Amino acid sequence: MLLFATLSTAIVANAADPSPAPGAATKHRLTPDAVKAARLKRLENQVGLTEDQQAKAKPIIDQYVDDRQAAKGDRTKMVALKTKFDSDINAILTPDQQKKLAEAQSANKEKLKAARAAKAAAGASPSPAKSN
Repeated sequence: MLLFATLSTAIVANAADPSPAPGAATKHRLTPDAVKAARLKRLENQVGLTEDQQAKAKPIIDQYVDDRQAAKGDRTKMVALKTKFDSDINAILTPDQQKKLAEAQSANKEKLKAARAAKAAAGASPSPAKSN
């Protein structure tokens, strides 16, 4: 009975929710808090932050994500924010961690370039004609 009550509550909540159905053609946007947590986790994984560094990195990341959201796509502001973010994060890292981060960022750039090139190649090549 509790299961049915829970399910019916979920169904009513979903019916009242005006958000598009899963699979609808909309972009999935993460909440700013989710972006902040993901950035901190990625930085931890890339360079192995100490607890002290995590405590110092969190407000830097929080400010960066908030400022990016406020910039609303203004490219000039976003470039300046990224430059400041990189500088602030590097200031709390050891030289070894800075090297690890630079290597990780370089590898990510290469992956993005390869993905874009593959996408461009797939879009440029005509699809083979079907023969029946």
